[in-house]
Amino acid sequence: MKDSDSDILTTVAQIQAIVKALEKENDEDKTRQQADKLSELLDKVSGLDGDCDKHGNASTELQNCAVSLWNVAVARRAGGHLGTALNARLRHLACHLAFKVSPLEGSEMVLKRRVMMASKTGRAWLDCGNPSMADNSLSLASECLEKLTGNLLSAAAEGKLSEDDKEKQKTEIEKDMFKVFCYQAESAVAQEQHDVAMRLVQRCKEMLARLPKETTFLAMLCYNFGVETYQRQKYEEAVAWLRESFELGKGIGQRATSSKNQARTLRLLASAYLEWDSKQHWQKALNAIGLANSEHSHPAGLHLKVHILLVSDTVEDSRLMSAVTDCLHHPELTVELGLNTVKLLVEHNRTQMALSGVKQLTQQFQASPELGKVYLLHLRVLLDNRQLQAAKALVEDCITGHSTTQPLDTTTRKRFHLLLWEQAAKAYEANDHEEALKWYSYSQSLFSSSQSQDSNMAKLERNRSACYLHLKQYDKALEAARQAESCDPTSPHTQYALFKIALLQGNSDAAIEAIEKMGTAVEKEEEGNTVEGLVCLAAQLAFEESNRGVAIRALERLVDHSHNKQQVLTALRCLTRLRLTFSGASEEQKSGNDLILTYLETAHKKVQELKETKEDGVVNEATWFMKIAWNLGLKCGQDSNMMHQFFDMCFKFSSLCPADMANLVRRKTCVLMAAAACLQAARSASGTGDKNKLLKTVIHHVDTCRDICREINNSKIMDTDCSGDSTPILLCLYEFEAKAQLGEPDLSQLLDRVMAMPQADAKTLETMAALAMEAPAAHPTLSVRALREAIRRHLQTPNTDFTKCSKAFHSLIQLVLNKGSTSDPSSKEEAWGYYKEAMDIIDNKSQGSYPEMEILWLMTKAWNCGIHLLSAGHYVDAEHWCGMSMKLLKHLTSLRTHYDTQMTAVYGEVLAKIETQKVRCNKEE
Repeated sequence: MKDSDSDILTTVAQIQAIVKALEKENDEDKTRQQADKLSELLDKVSGLDGDCDKHGNASTELQNCAVSLWNVAVARRAGGHLGTALNARLRHLACHLAFKVSPLEGSEMVLKRRVMMASKTGRAWLDCGNPSMADNSLSLASECLEKLTGNLLSAAAEGKLSEDDKEKQKTEIEKDMFKVFCYQAESAVAQEQHDVAMRLVQRCKEMLARLPKETTFLAMLCYNFGVETYQRQKYEEAVAWLRESFELGKGIGQRATSSKNQARTLRLLASAYLEWDSKQHWQKALNAIGLANSEHSHPAGLHLKVHILLVSDTVEDSRLMSAVTDCLHHPELTVELGLNTVKLLVEHNRTQMALSGVKQLTQQFQASPELGKVYLLHLRVLLDNRQLQAAKALVEDCITGHSTTQPLDTTTRKRFHLLLWEQAAKAYEANDHEEALKWYSYSQSLFSSSQSQDSNMAKLERNRSACYLHLKQYDKALEAARQAESCDPTSPHTQYALFKIALLQGNSDAAIEAIEKMGTAVEKEEEGNTVEGLVCLAAQLAFEESNRGVAIRALERLVDHSHNKQQVLTALRCLTRLRLTFSGASEEQKSGNDLILTYLETAHKKVQELKETKEDGVVNEATWFMKIAWNLGLKCGQDSNMMHQFFDMCFKFSSLCPADMANLVRRKTCVLMAAAACLQAARSASGTGDKNKLLKTVIHHVDTCRDICREINNSKIMDTDCSGDSTPILLCLYEFEAKAQLGEPDLSQLLDRVMAMPQADAKTLETMAALAMEAPAAHPTLSVRALREAIRRHLQTPNTDFTKCSKAFHSLIQLVLNKGSTSDPSSKEEAWGYYKEAMDIIDNKSQGSYPEMEILWLMTKAWNCGIHLLSAGHYVDAEHWCGMSMKLLKHLTSLRTHYDTQMTAVYGEVLAKIETQKVRCNKEE
């Protein structure tokens, strides 16, 4: 227990230290930190509850701390050094301390102090928007007030108080209770507990007989609740609160609220009815606004009455017109409210009333500086209803007034310009250019001499120039465009207007001068891609006018002389588009492709510079030109050299884009296509030097593509099946052909690499075999290896294609037989081995699927070999080859009859000769 007592005393001492520190602290952040510490300490002194005798000294110290902390909060708040949230928290902590010891015990003075602290703490929580915390404090205040009431009744019953003292104290308690109820009602409304709030207000109303002076406050409180719920769009609740406020405002015996405030409440009540359900509560809204206007006539109330009447379709025009007149003739009417009333009429299609109303406003505010706003609305109504003559007359009057006695303010003039330009634009779109000029002229009249350099003045003159141009009044169009140039010399739009005029007049030099100025004009940030668009439009217009030279010459000059990299790229885009659009015959197309290629080379240089200087637009520019190069490469057809150059440019542009997976694949494809096109160009090259240069370029492309493939494989973030990718095979084929043509020595290693690839099929090896023997290359050994491997792979397939396999045997045997002399048996030993393999396939594997023509070819070749050897005296070898031919003869079907008889006879002669030769040899021995 001693330890517990010691802990409590220590905690109390810490609380005292924090309160003293707060008395000296002015920094809000540090105050908040001290409040956090104090909040933690308060949880440790709960042992004082109900043990006042034992810890009397500690309790007294805590009460003193509570008072001191409260005074700190009050002083700091009064000095403006404390925010609302922190103020509420400090008051809450002080209140917590005050209630810490025997919360509902103590003298009358202590209870009153606690009521004051708890109620003001609740008010502080409400002020910082925390109604739930306010409820806690207000509940404590309510409990203390109930205790005070009980004590008062007990003292009165015991005769300790006179009747006057009793009534006096009772009134004080009721005042505090009234205040607490009002705060609790405010908290309930904030939490949308309107039933609770209404019950609390009813309790307050019951106390008004003893506290009549509070009626005004309660009426204003209900009005505030009505405003708050109206703003939250809770119109049913708003109606209830505003009705309550109005009834309270009537007072008991005498008015509690002025007629002006009552009228204000009724106007809001009428609006609430209207917003709640304009059809169902229309009459109630009309009644409310009628009562409001009878209480206190105000323009806002009369305006609202017009609004309510317009909601109904059954109101007579005379009644509506009377309400409009009452509103517009009210002495306190402002221009803004009058205009809003007229706008209401316009919105509800009461055009004649709106025109009548705006005329009334014109007369009423003739001397007002805001008269221009009335003219603006009048003009808008006339224009919307196509009363153009009346609108023109009004505009002319306004211009006259502006120039003489009634100048329009800047804002009003801007709005006039907008209306006039809008009307002019409509006329322009309808191809009524004279009418458009009329409206633009009105606008011109409202510009002052000090606005001669205004950009809007330049726009106006350009618009006028465009109208004159359509009317083919070129001199006036040029004059207006020159005026626009003097107003805003840097505008590319003005230079475009001058260009257009010069072009239509056939003045090519002036057109080129204008387009060069257009390209070098300072482009404003908000105009975006204005220059690019205008240059392209100008070039296109020149082509439409059959002046192609102007467009191309201007754009090419821009490319040659501009120091603005972005501007050069824009011009190159336009030139590229134009060359693509106007390419015709094959010769012209080839010339156009040559020029486009130079544009792409220049563009690549400029985009590289952009990237080096870390400027914006690199990716967009590189991507655009890359697509152009790709598409042109695909369209080159038979021109392999041009195709190679376009695909090479495509690769270069893709290298300027981010190195993501998509772009790596794009780069791989570009360089692969470039390698293929370059190889094709080398095949058709006439000179050896050019051909070798192209072949070396192919090898360079292949190496580059392999590097990219390795980068792609290293960058993959998921398992991907690449078995179907033919790129490695194609690269090997391109490299093999190039190196074979160049006579490089490492072809055998390259063949080994291909043979090690699982995706390399027999067709690939057959292709390499053919390439190894294509002039000037001559590598029969490599060709034989490739063909043997091709045959092996053919035979390894589940369903062997013997047609393809037979062709490989054909090529292999033909290649081997060509090596030696026709009369040399040893040179045919290798071929004999392949014949035996082919024979085995025909006998045991092909099952009749071996092509008959290929069997015929093998038979014929074998027979010829035998005959040649027989002629050379090699009878044994001749018998082998002729015997092989006879075996093959047996496998012929439809063709056998053509050869059977003759070959059998000749084969008999061959055998007879061989036998005769053997006998002769024996005799000689």
